[in-house]
Amino acid sequence: MENKIEIADLIGKPYKDHGRGPNYYDCYGLAIEVARRYGYKLNDVLYNDHSIELSNEYAPTLNVTKIDTPRAGALVEMQVQNELHVGILINNKEIIHMTKSGCRINHICNMKVRGIYGINTRI
Repeated sequence: MENKIEIADLIGKPYKDHGRGPNYYDCYGLAIEVARRYGYKLNDVLYNDHSIELSNEYAPTLNVTKIDTPRAGALVEMQVQNELHVGILINNKEIIHMTKSGCRINHICNMKVRGIYGINTRI
């Protein structure tokens, strides 16, 4: 049985670089908020761009561990064109994530997934 959390209030929220809510989010800010709702604390990071290299640069500072099986509350690292993107799984098939046009839910098979990570720190 998968954990269910309330996310309806996030759908359609607008995108803003470095947005950490509650009115605006970027993809990582949204991931922090959704992880919190699942009972996890995802460490925050500061960044200047969305380059793929961010993954290696910030990996040592993040409190996540790569996992093999998708599960609700896991962080998903994706590539969109040449940029790094993240979202949170809401079940083993769908992610909630922030796009330039707002927060939405998509099927994971529609994304170029680079890795799935369990968050190590509980609130």
